Amino acid sequence: MLTLTDIGKIEDMAKSQRKGNDLGEISPVGEKIFNIIESIYSSYILLYPLNTKKVAGFTRKQNNEIQIFVNTSLNLDFQIFAAAHELYHLIEFKNKEDEDDDYFVVCNDKEDINENLDDIVDINELKANYFAAAFLLPKNLIEKRFKGLKNGISNEEDIIVEILKLQYEFEVPFKTVLKRLKELGSIGDAELKRILLTEDINSKYCKMLDNNMHERLEKLESPNNRIYDSINSPKYAADAYRKALISFNKMEKILNKYKKQIIDFNIEKIETKAFDLSSLDNLTGDEADE
Repeated sequence: MLTLTDIGKIEDMAKSQRKGNDLGEISPVGEKIFNIIESIYSSYILLYPLNTKKVAGFTRKQNNEIQIFVNTSLNLDFQIFAAAHELYHLIEFKNKEDEDDDYFVVCNDKEDINENLDDIVDINELKANYFAAAFLLPKNLIEKRFKGLKNGISNEEDIIVEILKLQYEFEVPFKTVLKRLKELGSIGDAELKRILLTEDINSKYCKMLDNNMHERLEKLESPNNRIYDSINSPKYAADAYRKALISFNKMEKILNKYKKQIIDFNIEKIETKAFDLSSLDNLTGDEADE
């Protein structure tokens, strides 16, 4: 469990990171988290769908370079939460003084990155989880939007609909919003457990929202299997082929991995003609050997 001191420091850290990078005190980050990691934090981002859902992501520092990976076979809203979780490790690694060392942390989707349970053993992963929630859902935002809950002026239906609206606006998992309410004292244990036990929240309550919000929530709660890296490997492969540094087959293999085609890079397919063995019949003696 995190201490009150830990929680206070992480809240301040999340607020400071937003303020110091002009992200707005309560502005949505959501899916922009990937671009933020790449541009504002000057780090490499790698997005790829793994065959397993056990690995949610990793952060690695080699000398001065830091790379973050996120598994895109997981739901999009969970990918966003995982990226913010990895951002905590990135900031942590950037603050290390021994620049020559190699740091590598792999985060499991259940044991390390989990948006609704508190049974994580590793204290550093608990801190990364809390930072992710505080960074994506600032304290001032939650307190402002749910200030009426403490006075009991909202019923459970209103609470769930408001959570869905925040999920849509800030592109985070439903359980992340719910747990954030609990962390900041807007709801108690009884409300938390009761809402968690509510069956099929989307079909029951999303009908109360407009169709665009409903469709977006369905996309957020589905994998997108995105393939992307900061290095732009397909473009590098195409450029390397043009410079005769790699073969056509090698380039095509790399493009296929990223679900790209040669036509995307204005390259035409090489047409190879089979050698006509019958032409050898006209050759005899030394001429044939030659």
